[in-house]
Amino acid sequence: MALTPESASTTPLHNPSNFSAALGLPYLGDYPRTYTHEGGFPAGFVWGSGTAAYQIEGAWNEGGRGPSIWDDFSGAGGPAHEAMVKVGAIAGGGGNHSGAVACDHYHRYREDVQLMASLGLRHYRFSLSWPRILPNGTLAGGVNEEGAAFYDALIDALIAAKIEPFVTLYHWDLPSALQTAASPGWLSAGTVRHFEDFARLCFERWGGKVRRWVTFNEPWTFTAPGKPYADVRTGPYLAGHNVLLAHAAAVRAFRETAAASGGAIGITNNIDWREPLTAAPEDVAAAERAREWWLAWFCDPIWRGDYPPSMRASLGERLPTFTPSELESLQGLNHYGSSFVVAQPNGKHYGKHYGEGNGESYWRDYEALALHSEEMKEEAAASAWLYSVPWGLRKLLSWVKRRYGNPPLYVTENGWSTPGNDSASSAQVADGSRVRFLANYTSELRRAIYEDGVDVRGYYAWSLLDNFEWEMGYSERFGLVYTDYATQRRHPKASARWL
Repeated sequence: MALTPESASTTPLHNPSNFSAALGLPYLGDYPRTYTHEGGFPAGFVWGSGTAAYQIEGAWNEGGRGPSIWDDFSGAGGPAHEAMVKVGAIAGGGGNHSGAVACDHYHRYREDVQLMASLGLRHYRFSLSWPRILPNGTLAGGVNEEGAAFYDALIDALIAAKIEPFVTLYHWDLPSALQTAASPGWLSAGTVRHFEDFARLCFERWGGKVRRWVTFNEPWTFTAPGKPYADVRTGPYLAGHNVLLAHAAAVRAFRETAAASGGAIGITNNIDWREPLTAAPEDVAAAERAREWWLAWFCDPIWRGDYPPSMRASLGERLPTFTPSELESLQGLNHYGSSFVVAQPNGKHYGKHYGEGNGESYWRDYEALALHSEEMKEEAAASAWLYSVPWGLRKLLSWVKRRYGNPPLYVTENGWSTPGNDSASSAQVADGSRVRFLANYTSELRRAIYEDGVDVRGYYAWSLLDNFEWEMGYSERFGLVYTDYATQRRHPKASARWL
């Protein structure tokens, strides 16, 4: 479709300077190639990198670990090996990719900690594998001491190397035992209770050594897009609601167990900045609505005590209710890209399918369509959805400040993908495009801090290692360090030295 709909203003806003003039907003940057990194950051600003358990650990059936839904989905040998969609088929990667081995971090964590230390890394964000600690997902099913001992050793090794651990409790690897007809994952209130038990166990075991915690990584990503809900009218919103309740329960458990260690806990949300394509009121409103239905969906309940008004107005009784006092905590933020938005009125079609076999209603509900301009596409990553638009990060951070009263923030994921080639070529290791991306985005981050007064306290580049990139398998690489999957050798890239 055309970038400019019939209802749009005649003022072209593909150029951000035209956008700012038309709407009276400050212009927040040029396109990527004009950026230079300049200046320092506040004292105590945290620089780090991150990973996730299923993406790097491997050892999917070792050490007492139970299966996760990602083992089932990717066909690593779980009960759904033949029935579920293969990751390799989706990615076009030429194989049935899974996290069965990945970076083999489970067996090589000492080597990886030494690598971090050699790179001067002082802050490392990683996730705990719920099924490695509780194979059946529940305390009643028993604690896997061998799995917990792995994290004992990893955390101790990090601390010995003077690297501060930043722990995420849930990065998408739900125990398979909790995703059944009787216990349908995040649609079930039982999963909320089991997550609270899991969180409390982790706080009691590691709360004295780990100061920074995250409950969930990107709840929008595992609740909203493309999930096979039986009831598409309510599924995403019930799942999201239960995640928020689980977050609140975990925060309460944290305060009862680990708070004495002087730590902090939050939830990590993600969003691509949504910019109006034109100055037309309907496009401006659509962009704000898109931000609300993506980020504010999981932030407003925590900071404002209820879901965004636009969601309440559109969804009515389809959107659950809760007690606002359950949802108070510190906040984290993941950001990758940006896009323009135009209005896409849906009228009477709320909750209906796009077409045969597609049960998504969320995308229809919020009545906005994201587009990328030709200028944005001039600097594209290997990921089909990722373009370098650094000014979007500054706009996003300023929006969060205005909406939520300038809470302390960490940018907990921000990264750039390159093709998943099999050899550590000079082009892969001398990753100039990733260095440029990091320099451009951190330049805008610095401007948000010093010029806009946003309280950003840290930045974690994604990711430390090339790894299993979810539904894309091994066809994309986000790492600061190249992983040779055949030999499991690590090769630091230029970006690792830059950060």
